[in-house]
Amino acid sequence: MRRLLIAVLCVLLVASPTAAAQSETPGRAGVPLTVMSYNIHTGIGVDGRLDLARVAADIAAAGADVVGLQEVDVHWMARSEWRDQAAELAAAVDMAVYFAPIYDLDPAEPGKPRRQYGLAVLSRHPVVAAENHWITRLSTQVPNPTPEPAPGFPEVVLDVRGERVHVYNTHLDYRADPAVRRAQVTDMLRVLAEDRGEARVLLGDFNAAPDAPELAPLWTELVDAWAVANPSSPGPTYPATAPAKRIDYVAAGYPARVRDSRVITTGASDHLPVLAELTVTRRHGSPWDGPLPDHRLRYGTAHQAGLAAEHVDRLVPDVEAGVLASPRAFPGGVVLAARNGVIVRHAAVGDALRYGHDGAELPPDQRIPMREDTIFDVASLSKLFTTVVALRLVERDLIDLDAPAAGYLPEFGQNGKQDVTLRQLLTHTSGLPAGLVLGSYPTVEQRLAAVYAVAPRSPPGTRYVYSDLSLIVLGKVLERVTGRSLPDLVAAEVTGPLGLRDTTYNPPQELRPRIAPTQHGGARGLIWGQVHDSTSWYLGGTAGHAGVFSTARDLAVFAQMLLNGGRYGDRRVLRTDSVRAMTTNWNAAIPGADRGLGLDVNKPAFMGLLATPYTVGHTGYTGTSLVIEPDSRSFVLLLTNRVHPTAAGPPTNPYRHAVADDLARAVLER
Repeated sequence: MRRLLIAVLCVLLVASPTAAAQSETPGRAGVPLTVMSYNIHTGIGVDGRLDLARVAADIAAAGADVVGLQEVDVHWMARSEWRDQAAELAAAVDMAVYFAPIYDLDPAEPGKPRRQYGLAVLSRHPVVAAENHWITRLSTQVPNPTPEPAPGFPEVVLDVRGERVHVYNTHLDYRADPAVRRAQVTDMLRVLAEDRGEARVLLGDFNAAPDAPELAPLWTELVDAWAVANPSSPGPTYPATAPAKRIDYVAAGYPARVRDSRVITTGASDHLPVLAELTVTRRHGSPWDGPLPDHRLRYGTAHQAGLAAEHVDRLVPDVEAGVLASPRAFPGGVVLAARNGVIVRHAAVGDALRYGHDGAELPPDQRIPMREDTIFDVASLSKLFTTVVALRLVERDLIDLDAPAAGYLPEFGQNGKQDVTLRQLLTHTSGLPAGLVLGSYPTVEQRLAAVYAVAPRSPPGTRYVYSDLSLIVLGKVLERVTGRSLPDLVAAEVTGPLGLRDTTYNPPQELRPRIAPTQHGGARGLIWGQVHDSTSWYLGGTAGHAGVFSTARDLAVFAQMLLNGGRYGDRRVLRTDSVRAMTTNWNAAIPGADRGLGLDVNKPAFMGLLATPYTVGHTGYTGTSLVIEPDSRSFVLLLTNRVHPTAAGPPTNPYRHAVADDLARAVLER
């Protein structure tokens, strides 16, 4: 919150009910919270009658603790009989209220109350603070309006049995042109970013479908409660008489986690309200800072891992859904999930090879089925191996992450890059562009020279741009300092100590039958057993950003090593403080750019319900992903061949999200 509107609260808050002050049952892992989003259409139902009592009855019957109301009149006009709908509803359901006007106009007659229209938040829990934020709006109250900042995005901070919860309520622009909604989402994310790390719940009428491009940035910060709870159901909310589209939402971010969601049938408005049951997890600092486990992986049951079996059983069907989708998301995949060192699911679905050297689909008897030990080009998961090698050298005082990269690799210091540090390379804040086309340079040396000559696009440390070039440069720093190749360093520092026998660069020909092919096309034909990433390929298949081939089982050992604080069995790969540095969010000052050293941090877009401020992981362009959630000591891997035979297919994130949700639910409902 940027400021507290205490004076407004004193006027608008009614007494909080005693239920909110009841203590939580000792030993519970979280605090339950039921929230509702309800566009009340100013109390006018589908029958055209104004009847606030019906709205109040819906709220009371739902048992909601917090309600976000849209289209609320306060002495606005004759349609609502000039009544204060916010105060009346609050009194009817015995809840506190904060009203946030979008429009605040002079009274119709002298001496009458001001005319207001906007949104309200009702709460059974004590309200600590509230603010009516401004976002872009296209006014309906003036002729020829232009988009400009206006109020009507309320934020209410609640004390939910000792836990602070930020509740926001919104009503996005209704017009077909998404431009204003796009600007509103940007504005809301700026407000939400101020409270990152706190429990955040966004309620509202978004006037757009869940897959609308303008809403996509929201799903990088929050999860859509309905989509999490009912992934196979459309859940339409409008119009109430014959619901055809879902435009009303509850969205949440850790430590507020979704348990269930439903749409309520009613005729009290032209919208149907959405209810969600959440759990606000009680936090005790970063799990990476506390005692870490010392597990060796073993196969076992959901019960042995402390997981709910019904959700573990969803993992394989949710991956199979990608194989069976039309269009197909990927020919095949391998999923592996574990908790407390127990692998509860390790399964393969679909095909590793489905398309031949001419790009045509093969007959079933010529395909190669996916296996649990299929070897994948893991693409950008390679960055994690480069990072671990870098931290090993830090531990030996061979490099300093806060020293300029040019101090180790002088040729990189040209064109204004002399101050770029190794830490900035690892956190993608170096100012380097995302990539560089290298095919026009005839030799590896000339290609590297082109990388070193690239001019920064922004001053180092000021902007986040996910950059393959950053990790390419880091890999070359490691080679220069040690006099050894990156594959040799990864073998000596990571794969050798961990016993990762199937993890390598440029795999030998004899492993080809176990390798999942990737793309077909161009001069390279069917890429099979060679790195898919063209930049890495032009650099010999061994670059800091891509080039590693591995299996789900090997990557599981790598993930467990991190969860163990850098140790696996009797081998220590990293010091515990190095793991803490690797998993710390170094980009907290840059909204939406959460990154550790080489790792993504808190990315709901692919981490789903596992996303917390401490969750780490990474994705790979070929269709791979790893998510590690330290508080529950769990992780999930999804390896697919989604670029076989083309990279033009559907996105993989929905399936990454689904398996992460399955594991999160298995933890939450154990």
